[in-house]
Amino acid sequence: MIKLYNILFASAIFVSCNSSSTKTAEKETDTLKFAKGKALFAQNNCGGCHAEKDAIIGPSFSNIAAEYEASQANIAHLAHVVIIGVKPNEGVWGSREMTPHLKLSPADAEEIVKYMLSFPPDPNKPFLHNTK
Repeated sequence: MIKLYNILFASAIFVSCNSSSTKTAEKETDTLKFAKGKALFAQNNCGGCHAEKDAIIGPSFSNIAAEYEASQANIAHLAHVVIIGVKPNEGVWGSREMTPHLKLSPADAEEIVKYMLSFPPDPNKPFLHNTK
């Protein structure tokens, strides 16, 4: 009986350690996957208008992720918007303006968008349509 208990205990420890290392490996993979987008986000001063959870001037990552699925079509569309910018009262997010980033390549803009869309969506979507 004691041997059975020891085997079960050892198995439980092994499973919990294995599960933890799997989650850590997945998180590290995600971090590497979006590292270029994160670096480009910082280099292009996107943090002056956007943040992970809070709307500053523009919507938060969580708001954007709630509005846009991370499909290739949405990523391409949002990358285009990042490059050309948004004039006041012409965007989805209300009267706010977004300056163009004409020096960004479409590939780099897509990396930034992928990084932003990698965050969990805000289930309440409070930013959209409440900005005018």
